[in-house]
Amino acid sequence: MRKVHVVNHTHWDREWYFTTSDALVLSDDVFTEILDELEKNPEAKFCLDGQISILEEYLQLRPERTGQVKKLVSQKRLAIGPWYTQTDAFFVDAESMIRNLAIGIKESKKYGDPMRVGYLPDTFGFNAQMPTILRNCGIDNIIFWRGINLQKHVKRPYFIWKGLGEKAVVAANLVDGYGAAAFLNDSDEYLDKRLFPAVEKLKKLTDQQELLITSGGDQLRIVENLPQKLASINQKSQDQYVVSSYETFIDTLRGEKDLEEYQGEFREPCTARVHKSIGSVRYDIKRTNFRMEQKLLKRIEPLMAIARANGIEVSTNLLTHAWKKLLEGQAHDSMGGCVTDPVAADVLHRMKAVDEIADSIENLIAKRLSEKIGLKENEILVFNTLPKKFKGYKIVEFMHPSKNVRFEGIEDAVLLDAVYYEGKNNLLLESPEGPKYVNEDPYYRLKVLIPVELPAMGYRVIRFEEGDAPLPELKETEAREISNEHYRISYEDNDLVLETKFGKKMKGFIRFEDCGNDGDTYDFSPLPGDKPELLSLSLKNVKKASLVETMTLEGDFLLPRHLDDRLKENGEKDRLRITLEISLRKGEEIIDCRCTVDNRIYSHRLRVKINTDIHAKETIASLPFGYIRRPVLNGNVGDWKKDYVEMPIDIEPFDASVSVEEENYHLSAFGKGIKEYQHIGDSLYLTLFATTGQLGKPNLVTRPGRASGDTTKKGHVMIPTPQAELIGTLDFEFALCVKEGRFDELGTAKLWEAYSSEHISYQPQTLNKFIYRLDNKIQPRYQKGTLPREFSLLEVGPDSLFSSFSPSLYDDGAFLLRLKNPTGGEKKLENYDFRRFAHVLKTNCIEEISEDQDFRIPPYDALTLKLWL
Repeated sequence: MRKVHVVNHTHWDREWYFTTSDALVLSDDVFTEILDELEKNPEAKFCLDGQISILEEYLQLRPERTGQVKKLVSQKRLAIGPWYTQTDAFFVDAESMIRNLAIGIKESKKYGDPMRVGYLPDTFGFNAQMPTILRNCGIDNIIFWRGINLQKHVKRPYFIWKGLGEKAVVAANLVDGYGAAAFLNDSDEYLDKRLFPAVEKLKKLTDQQELLITSGGDQLRIVENLPQKLASINQKSQDQYVVSSYETFIDTLRGEKDLEEYQGEFREPCTARVHKSIGSVRYDIKRTNFRMEQKLLKRIEPLMAIARANGIEVSTNLLTHAWKKLLEGQAHDSMGGCVTDPVAADVLHRMKAVDEIADSIENLIAKRLSEKIGLKENEILVFNTLPKKFKGYKIVEFMHPSKNVRFEGIEDAVLLDAVYYEGKNNLLLESPEGPKYVNEDPYYRLKVLIPVELPAMGYRVIRFEEGDAPLPELKETEAREISNEHYRISYEDNDLVLETKFGKKMKGFIRFEDCGNDGDTYDFSPLPGDKPELLSLSLKNVKKASLVETMTLEGDFLLPRHLDDRLKENGEKDRLRITLEISLRKGEEIIDCRCTVDNRIYSHRLRVKINTDIHAKETIASLPFGYIRRPVLNGNVGDWKKDYVEMPIDIEPFDASVSVEEENYHLSAFGKGIKEYQHIGDSLYLTLFATTGQLGKPNLVTRPGRASGDTTKKGHVMIPTPQAELIGTLDFEFALCVKEGRFDELGTAKLWEAYSSEHISYQPQTLNKFIYRLDNKIQPRYQKGTLPREFSLLEVGPDSLFSSFSPSLYDDGAFLLRLKNPTGGEKKLENYDFRRFAHVLKTNCIEEISEDQDFRIPPYDALTLKLWL
């Protein structure tokens, strides 16, 4: 006889083919019934999908139910949290996953103890560092469904899952998904056809005496009289069925010995689809999410710390509010992009709100700091939000009546861009003496690249004055090449050629590849009979200055307009315009690439093709706090239909970088919002986008059978997604680096840190009050000259790698500094300066104080320190 733990739950998609507002209406109906049933039936239990945001929104509608919720949570009959929303596990930053748990646990505590289970029942696969993230957030287990291969990864559904480093969790796989026993009842037909077969399947997979069966599904209501139904089932079964919870079942696994161990990711589509090519769908969502993550992590949070240390208070609740809006769009459907157009619009609108909140916080902080410093119009406040000294290039933007500018203490500078504003007459000036009319002279908004040294986690004031001559600009030349100390990039015989300082030469270095996409918002799928077309760009111009050289290439291509035009001899065509700007800065190892695509083509995929000249057997992709090596298949997927529900292609996700290596050198690519790659032959492909006009389609070449997205269920219809065609202008940023020797984890992580660092500057000025939206409304408050002209809040050693520096969720005046170690060797924080803080303690990511207080960073892990001002 086995003991079967039956967990009643609802899986609550916040949005999908319905909107968040739709789900809110449903919650009013379904959640109210859940609470009523739990009140009526004291032996019943229920799990509210592991995400607190849905309860938070429900209680805004039904505040009178708050006491009831608190009582049921205290009785362990209603399980809430620990996530804020059900996170995607591949396309969001590690810090987003951590914030999801940290905010989720904090918000859950308003109602009681959250469920300490890493419950992600429907996420499209899992990165290899989920155990590390969970353990750093005080959770020692995970319950999940998709991505596992029970023939290859482990043989049993209950096992130990190890991260890349020292941390591991107890893992339970939902073999038949989260709806194994949906619509549970005690009829003989249901038992014989559904429940008992599901349990027998589990028995064959494990000899453990206690098993887990889930009773629930998408937006499903509570099972009425569940304890009574299980009592009836026990009369008909040789096994014992009990009302249980995920926490109770995990307790049984903690006591098990000899559990199998697995280390790695879960991304194989064996019994459930993981949508391996979803990383290229709705690029606009992925790009915007990346930008917002970077803005919050590398601008707003450090600026809030610098401000607070200087007596300027900005509410942490504002920051949490922004994070919540971003997290609402990071569930698997929303972040994957497999949603309807109205939902996609909602996701982007929430991100727009995040953008506005972040810009306004930055504006307020910069203005207040400049006020306390006593900054003048010919001075620029330049920030460094990394916890180590900066020496390199920053881009500063400021207003000035002319291009004649000279920086104090800076001998070299390059004007990157200048916007001219014409003068105006009879402008109203509101002065303390009263309104009067004045004339305004013309002026410029200047964007300038300067070499600069900045203090760690702080700022420095840079002064400029009217110069004798205009700033040096990038000048167009007759040259057909650009170079610096590390590379020479030339345009020869209609081809782009890269030469490195160590003698490596690569022809056809960057090209583009276009092909039709017969897939949907879940997956790219090739169009049978269509062949990819290789697109080479032509040289437009080469510009050079002392600090930077740029090469601009462009192409104007006539391609089949619609998918069915690709198979017609005289099909309709339209234009695809690509512009690529390649920049080399003096002394830098990064090849900076900015690409603009004017897309007028429907249902196609566009990729950057990078000649690595390496016939790689594996790729090395970044993921949270580490790197993973994946095999290169070169199209060899075998007879996959016997073992997989979708083609197990090697189109893969990457967090920040992807690399390939040979004995003598390695090539790394970095993407800002580009999330998908594939290596074929000797070329690395970065997917810019795959566009489509359908939510879900059946019988794809790469995914046979039913359509994903419920579009071919009984009573459902095909749902068009014209906005997912991404018609219009799209911008992309990526960078490349070719270095001598084998792949270097620390070196590559440092390159990403440098490439992704932010350029933050501020100038107090009266010429244009709308460059910063709030400038015109922030009234003076502080006495001028009370702050120094240079400031550093804290400092760590040059080999330390920054993850985040954020205000505490629990303590005003406290901050969390997180440093990461994406290498296989242990790091110890030894060289640091925390003298501005009264107290420093090692904690986990949810601010629980650690037993040990050594500042050690284990391999492929992170160190979190809580610092009190």
